[in-house]
Amino acid sequence: MTWVLEASGVSVAFAGIRALDDVSVSVEAGERVGLIGPNGAGKTTLFNCLLGILRPDAGRVLLNGVDVGGWPAHRRARAGMGRTFQRVELFADTTVREHLLIAERIRNGTGAFWKDLIGRGRPTPGEIAACDEVLELLGIAELAAKPVESLSLGQSRLVEVGRALMTGPQLLLLDEPSSGLDRDETQVLADTLRSVQDTRGYAVLLVEHDVSLVADFTERTYVLDSGALIAEGPTADVLADPAVRRAYLGSFEVT
Repeated sequence: MTWVLEASGVSVAFAGIRALDDVSVSVEAGERVGLIGPNGAGKTTLFNCLLGILRPDAGRVLLNGVDVGGWPAHRRARAGMGRTFQRVELFADTTVREHLLIAERIRNGTGAFWKDLIGRGRPTPGEIAACDEVLELLGIAELAAKPVESLSLGQSRLVEVGRALMTGPQLLLLDEPSSGLDRDETQVLADTLRSVQDTRGYAVLLVEHDVSLVADFTERTYVLDSGALIAEGPTADVLADPAVRRAYLGSFEVT
């Protein structure tokens, strides 16, 4: 078994309050794993520890067997960790293709970032081809020349995924990608993510409030409640666990 991510014994306290208490999660290469829990369960805190935004009080985070505990977020990204955000965060005053081009240049460390933002950095044919390949994979090639401000929320979510894919991730961390989407848009997103993953072969760790999406998309799931893991295993089994349903106060039904 090849683990792309192994986090063990992760603990974090804020002002003496345990946000995470000895939490361990792992993701196998090419696997789709869910992370769910009620509001305040510690999901975002764990994500931030995995990404290097927050340093835990205890525990280790391994990426492809390498301890990345002392690495900043940008170094983890270049080593194979991609991410999307719960709130859409796109670069203003850029087209969709330019948005992905900036991500490509950041990954390669080429060009000046400020030149990219004001359109002075001339893209190479190889850079344009890399961007267009990702847009084709996501089914949004026709949006390449559109300003990001003109996109629907569903399209913006796909562009954010595209930005993450430009880093060539081995592990993609998705932070509530269905937030703000209706059922049809969520289904399109899930189908696209599954199709692109089949092509690129990266692993996925999905933090999500939409339990139906978790049920449809993931193979295994972890459940956090009050900073502690209360369940883990095959997604269908986890979602049927009485303890998980109690944590959600019976507020979800998988359809």
